[in-house]
Amino acid sequence: MSYLPIEDKMPDEQADSIKVIATTDDVIDYELTAVHMYKYYETKQTFADTVFIIFYNPDATIKSTLSCDKAEVDDAKNILTGIGNVIVKSENGTMKAPYMILNRNTEQIFAKQGVTMIREGNVLHGAEMKTDIYLDRVEIISVSAEGKLDEKDIDW
Repeated sequence: MSYLPIEDKMPDEQADSIKVIATTDDVIDYELTAVHMYKYYETKQTFADTVFIIFYNPDATIKSTLSCDKAEVDDAKNILTGIGNVIVKSENGTMKAPYMILNRNTEQIFAKQGVTMIREGNVLHGAEMKTDIYLDRVEIISVSAEGKLDEKDIDW
């Protein structure tokens, strides 16, 4: 018997080895690939396994990437929850967490259950993190760090 994301309820759509390309006019917003996908119309939910997403800038350059073991999407609210080995990469660094929520309307990420942010060879660990899909503005709760910091860089 195959795994059903909503116990004892058959999905309205089920697909293997999928690729979804979302566009606005002639511009690609993102490209999502997944090994399996399950869609439920009544609850407006989509579940996917082994997910990789590329987010694009309007000029077709890569804004960031997101990968995770499983994704749950609330289609009505446009919220994606990444579960297991979540990795977000951009030119501003790399975020790793076991769990994160992405509000696709605002491009805001909230990572929980422990998070690691790697930027320019420096590593920050925290309990939770808020950021954007670019990993530009980062707010980490309960921080510890690894790396080298010159005394002149500290502005208390």
